Amino acid sequence: MSQRIGNVGLLNLVNATEESVKGIERIENVGLVIYGKENAHLLSTLSIGNIGSSIEVPVGYRLFNGVLNLNQNYLSSIVEPVFILVNGIVIIDPDIQPDQVQAEQINMLVNGKVYSPAHLSGLAGRMLTKGSGEVETYHGAPPRFENGKFTLTNSFLQSIEESLYLVVNGVLALAQDLNMDLFSEKLSKLEVNGKISLYENQETYLYKKAASLTTCKVEVIPAGYEVLSKQLRLNGRSIRRFQQKKWFTNKPVIIESDVTRDMLTKAIEKIHSTSVIICHEEVEDLVYERLSLMETEVLPYENSFIVIDGEEVWSNEQFLALDHPVSIIVNGQLILDRDVSEEVLRSKAATLDILGEVIVREKKLKGTLQNIIRLNTGTIEEEKGKQETGAFLQNIGELSL
Repeated sequence: MSQRIGNVGLLNLVNATEESVKGIERIENVGLVIYGKENAHLLSTLSIGNIGSSIEVPVGYRLFNGVLNLNQNYLSSIVEPVFILVNGIVIIDPDIQPDQVQAEQINMLVNGKVYSPAHLSGLAGRMLTKGSGEVETYHGAPPRFENGKFTLTNSFLQSIEESLYLVVNGVLALAQDLNMDLFSEKLSKLEVNGKISLYENQETYLYKKAASLTTCKVEVIPAGYEVLSKQLRLNGRSIRRFQQKKWFTNKPVIIESDVTRDMLTKAIEKIHSTSVIICHEEVEDLVYERLSLMETEVLPYENSFIVIDGEEVWSNEQFLALDHPVSIIVNGQLILDRDVSEEVLRSKAATLDILGEVIVREKKLKGTLQNIIRLNTGTIEEEKGKQETGAFLQNIGELSL
């Protein structure tokens, strides 16, 4: 049986053979591929969509995933030269002295970074094989690592006793009331691999502390704007609690048909959106006037609309139950059942906006959909038939073949 795989973090081909890779039909995305010199040819026999990086591993190297701490205890445990491939990061302890590390005692291939105290930066470079990895120096204590979503607050800064090198792998958000003088005082260096979200008045301070911004996306919130962290749905009652608001959002804003032009004018002054705004066509012009980004998509509807956020299967009967044509916005996954007819789809779907995925069980519907699509930043796929017997795995951290 052939096997299809979605995403693989690490594909280990060091011990792979022609027999072990034979059953793999396709791998969509691979972060890192490692292989030996004797079986490098196997990489070309695999059907792989995207590869982040690849490393040829010399004979004798062993694999280490994660964070490798080089401290005095580790050094004292080494009896003979160590050859190691690190897929992650290496942190060299500041207490280590140059004379404690013998020549060629440690040999490293690093897919990631090496954090070294300033007095050992030269030695760290000599440990790296073939110039792999990147050496980042620090002064004082080693960097502190935060993974996932991390919000930098005044409380966190006040808890720091000495200047800190902060590394965030994920999303870093700066609190709106963050004391930027304290930020400058307490952080010696800032590194983010992912995304930074901050306010306009904080931007200058960030650039002074950031080690590099090449590995992250910076999202700057304009002054005076309120951040919407989730989808907002406004109707004639809920909109009354807002007065001349400025909103910053990357989530959809949905405006119901009972929101009048006067209500909208009083409630909203500006919208800074990287997502979509759904509104009745009667207020479409007012929405456009309030946008601060030219690329924001406005999706007007005439009668009514349906937003699909999760996964839904629609049958012909469900479409027939609609009183009039509707605008359909697919933010999740819409599956059109096998009994959905082209005539019913044309008569009941006024427009179709695909932000997520539409799956059709009848190939002929794909042509009909093209006639009603207004916006398509997602995908349209035909459901695979039962005749396909290949197994499918979606996400694998490490795969050894």
